[in-house]
Amino acid sequence: MRSSILPIALCFLALALTATSAKNIVCYFASWSHYRQGNGRFTTADIDPNICTHYIWSFVTIEGNRIVVSDGDGSNGIRELTALRSQNSGAKVLVAVGGGSDSVGPKYSNMVSSWQSRNDFINSAVDVLKEYNLDGLDMDWEYPAFNGGVPSDRENFVLLLKELRERFNQEGGYLLTAAVNAGQWAAETAYDIPGISQQLDFINLMTYDFHGSWESQTGHHAGLHANGDISVESCVKYWLDKGCPKDKLVVGVPTYGKSWTLADPNNHGVGAPAVGVGQPGPYTQAPGTLAYNELCEQINAGQWTVVFDEQAYVPYAYNGNQWVGYENVQSAKGKAGFLRDWGLAGAMVWTIDFDDFRGSCGERYPILNALNAVLRT
Repeated sequence: MRSSILPIALCFLALALTATSAKNIVCYFASWSHYRQGNGRFTTADIDPNICTHYIWSFVTIEGNRIVVSDGDGSNGIRELTALRSQNSGAKVLVAVGGGSDSVGPKYSNMVSSWQSRNDFINSAVDVLKEYNLDGLDMDWEYPAFNGGVPSDRENFVLLLKELRERFNQEGGYLLTAAVNAGQWAAETAYDIPGISQQLDFINLMTYDFHGSWESQTGHHAGLHANGDISVESCVKYWLDKGCPKDKLVVGVPTYGKSWTLADPNNHGVGAPAVGVGQPGPYTQAPGTLAYNELCEQINAGQWTVVFDEQAYVPYAYNGNQWVGYENVQSAKGKAGFLRDWGLAGAMVWTIDFDDFRGSCGERYPILNALNAVLRT
């Protein structure tokens, strides 16, 4: 009887270490953020080199089946980003190809449609990774079989990833990741989930933008839980049920909110009627979207009434006829605890430059610090 105590104890220790081991914190960096005005302007000099495990430069594009790095935002900025590893040798720096704008039209479908065109892309990817001393590539095609794509994109995307993986292994083991649509409505058409999971080091699940300005009522765009509505939890469960390994699934956390103009300022709850997008913020100048750094300044100035929705476990705020659903420190910690308890690979933020990186409302990087407090301590 006594001899069984040690093996049992070791099993419990292994389970405890698995549950508490440090997770990935993946940070996308919008290369155009240096064009913003005032306190919203963000450059690589503003990055804390120790706050993320992976930094992803967004975006490079493709032309003629090959990756193109633009002179305006690309070459110098990527080198500045990789230089951060001198301050954190464990950090990984990747480059993302695609994004919403570049994914519109047939060019990604054309690229994956034949061995030759895929090989041209793969050769250019390796060239870029070597030239800029990068650690890997993030595929951000939004999305296979959508936005001008074709049904065969689903299987051809798996072929591309398989061939990228084989080549990356030959080149010394570059990281290969992908940003994917989280919702079942798109994922079941766009992705062979077991097929892509086998080839990728991890998968960045875009668990945000569930609701937005295309709708005529307010809604949480990244609710953790929901009753009959899409949520982070429902998306994670779908991806796991369809064959994505837990240790490859990274949950997206937005550092921005989605906003509306209310039809009636006195009706300001979740699901309230709206007549259009919310007013733009001073830094992003994007109607319908407010970065956390510009929103927190307005909240601190007493301009907004904040409500925390305990069921969805995210906040919303209203100010006259303006309404925004967003992420804050409390909700970020809730998501971090959720993904830790589910044994997932970590958290991803879109984007590092939307967080309060200057500390205008208190500490620098409050949302990222909240994730770190739960996932890396």
